[in-house]
Amino acid sequence: MMSKKPIITMLTDFGENDSYVGCMKGVILSIDSNIKIVDISHNIPSYNMASAAYMLTTYYELFPKGTVHMVVVDPGVGGSREAIAVELNDYYFVLPDNGIATLVINRFAGRYTARRIENPEVMSSNVSSTFHGRDIFAPAAAKLATGFDFNEIGPEHAGTRVIKTVIPQARRGKVEGSVVHIDKFGNYITNINNANLSEINKGALLVSIGGYTIMGLSKTYSEKEPGELIAYVGSTGNVEIGVVKGSAVDVIGLPAGSWVTVRKRGVD
Repeated sequence: MMSKKPIITMLTDFGENDSYVGCMKGVILSIDSNIKIVDISHNIPSYNMASAAYMLTTYYELFPKGTVHMVVVDPGVGGSREAIAVELNDYYFVLPDNGIATLVINRFAGRYTARRIENPEVMSSNVSSTFHGRDIFAPAAAKLATGFDFNEIGPEHAGTRVIKTVIPQARRGKVEGSVVHIDKFGNYITNINNANLSEINKGALLVSIGGYTIMGLSKTYSEKEPGELIAYVGSTGNVEIGVVKGSAVDVIGLPAGSWVTVRKRGVD
């Protein structure tokens, strides 16, 4: 069922200390003050497109059909990357074409349409080279949310960019992926999910990151003692690495983007 009230979600790396988010909200509400704006997070680590790509997959389907998801994590603003709108499974995404849409598009390969945001009707009349969030993405999102024809946004755009490191690679008995997000509790969230695990038939598995190897996947934190490393499938269906009553990032000390391997015992 399509949403009757226009909804726009916002995910950025702008933080809470500046007026950037407020500027974008002002543009949206000036176009239609009835739009409901939902703040997902503005604390994505600066320029971390992989984290934004992961976060987007965790919430977009929880909103009513017709919701516009705006993501502005854009280290290449003003450069050669395109500003795009994507229509996928009755949702819209407004974001830079820098790879943020990788995981969403990969999940529904062949069932999306992307268009370059070029129609002057959906952009500010004066576009800054350094603040496309305010001058391109916010007005385009507002127009889409209030019924502007997606096909009129601009020309079709093929070949959206992909962040290759956020797509895990499965081989016989092993899946190699990476840390795509580190949450508030210091848990490593990987791009390895249940579908990838099924390719190696689960069973007795080893999870490795850096110089650490964890024996098996646990179902709950209660299965191990405080201070122990633990690997498990989290609420989003992705493999996560944590520490019982502690922080995995404090123990292991590796950043987002680090490689993670899940393999059957006996497989190198």
